[in-house]
Amino acid sequence: MESAEVQQRCTAEDVSSTLDKWCEDIFSRLVCENGINNIALFVLVDDKLKLIASQTQDVFNFYPAFKPCEEYSGYYIDWESLANKHKQHFSFISELAFNGGWQQDNQLWEHAVIPLYKREHRLGYLLVEAETSTRDRRLSEKGFDWVRENVDTHLKCKILAHRLNQQNVKSRKSELDLALHNHTLASQLGYLKNLHEISLRFTKATTINSLCRIAVELGRDKLQIDRMGIFLCDVETHKMWGTWGTDPDGQVVDRSEFCQEMPNTLFMEEAFTKKNELIVKENVPLYFGKEQVGIGWNIMMAMWDGDECIGWLAADNLLYRTPLDEPKKEAIKLLAASVCQKIVKLRHTEASDARYSQLVTINSERESELKALKHKLFTKKRNERWMGITDQDTGLPNALAMQMALPGLLKQARKEKQRIAALSIDIDCFAGYRKFYGDVAATNLVKKLADVMERQVGSHLSGMFAYSSPGTFSLLLLHDDDLMLREVAESMVHGVYHLNIPNKPSANYQRVTLSLGMTLSSVSVFTRKLKIMKRAEKLKTTAIKLGQNRVCLD
Repeated sequence: MESAEVQQRCTAEDVSSTLDKWCEDIFSRLVCENGINNIALFVLVDDKLKLIASQTQDVFNFYPAFKPCEEYSGYYIDWESLANKHKQHFSFISELAFNGGWQQDNQLWEHAVIPLYKREHRLGYLLVEAETSTRDRRLSEKGFDWVRENVDTHLKCKILAHRLNQQNVKSRKSELDLALHNHTLASQLGYLKNLHEISLRFTKATTINSLCRIAVELGRDKLQIDRMGIFLCDVETHKMWGTWGTDPDGQVVDRSEFCQEMPNTLFMEEAFTKKNELIVKENVPLYFGKEQVGIGWNIMMAMWDGDECIGWLAADNLLYRTPLDEPKKEAIKLLAASVCQKIVKLRHTEASDARYSQLVTINSERESELKALKHKLFTKKRNERWMGITDQDTGLPNALAMQMALPGLLKQARKEKQRIAALSIDIDCFAGYRKFYGDVAATNLVKKLADVMERQVGSHLSGMFAYSSPGTFSLLLLHDDDLMLREVAESMVHGVYHLNIPNKPSANYQRVTLSLGMTLSSVSVFTRKLKIMKRAEKLKTTAIKLGQNRVCLD
């Protein structure tokens, strides 16, 4: 008798209760009778699956305007496919709840996706999740028959009644709608004004750390965000680390010590595949680090530098349970974009500063090396002046230096069985050039031509170069290739000619030219040192007589 009365009273409540009360009663009974921890009800509205209500642990939420089903888990789930996949075994085990954030040690979840029908007409799906420590399934299809019966009897009518009531409310409260619209506009304008102030404050940030602190503090104070945190990441190494965030008491704290691998969840994948989109999760566990501290809405906005994800901004309503409306969503989205833009700029600035510092260090090292080389060169030239082996005006090795080096060159030529090439080179009309242009110009000319000729010889030919007398150079080279030596000699003459250095005393060319004589000799123990250059000097004289600016070869 008592059982019949209870059943009659429950039936009466089912008939008279609103959709939100009916959902809450069903969810409470699922918790009590079936040991369920998490529940979500999805129904088809105008052929689109919508989230009507959810319960995470003991926190129940009803959504009067019905939300997109993606806002339960933060990513799209094909509930129909999932229900069909596990139809045979009814339930399945995984390591994480659909709306969970972090996998806990020794914690598993048993899930069941229950299709809901009104006779043959599909109404939606009911997701139930129970915490477990083993992989043994305990949920059975039979244990949820009462849910199907209740849904078949009441759900469609309650959805229609709820939607009708919503329509009636809208039609009767146009003034309220206008006031709400005005309130929304006022909120948007307020948020935009505060975002402008925040952006101005960002200009004072000189490091990424200080930028993140300013963003978290002003996000709390100016945008009324309960809790916010900014995380940076390296996708290649799969690492994430904290910057600044808000603790469970609402205090802004340094979270730079928080560093670990990024969570491998579908929610994270969804956030990284959708650029410039705010990812929303309703009625989900909220965390501080990896510790759960409450339940509420949670949002995430990934930050990008081109195609590289550099981190994300996360926020929730742990402290004051404030609802998440559209103006606040847009404000958080704009804040994340502003933070991202400033982080990218600071990174580029830091990289430029690092490169500049590196260049300064390299330059300092080069200056020290150059100073040391200058000191060595000064010492060398001083010693050469003391020994009298350099020309006083040009600093080039003189005839004495050539005589001192000659025995060593002959010895090397005999040892390596190479021939020795002797080149005697005259600057045509040098005396006239010195008289017309002055001693300083003549000295500078000698230095310049010496540099040109040394470049033509190159570092691959060993030998000795000397300024043997005013306007005359001597050059000894160890080499056997006649053709190459000829090319070197001709390139010297042609190179100087094409410098187009004016020389008015030159009757033939009115420019600086060279006359060159070259001979190639084998070296033996009977080779006389003094006669090596004699033949080259005679050939040079022949070149001068033939009209200058030419090469005479042996």
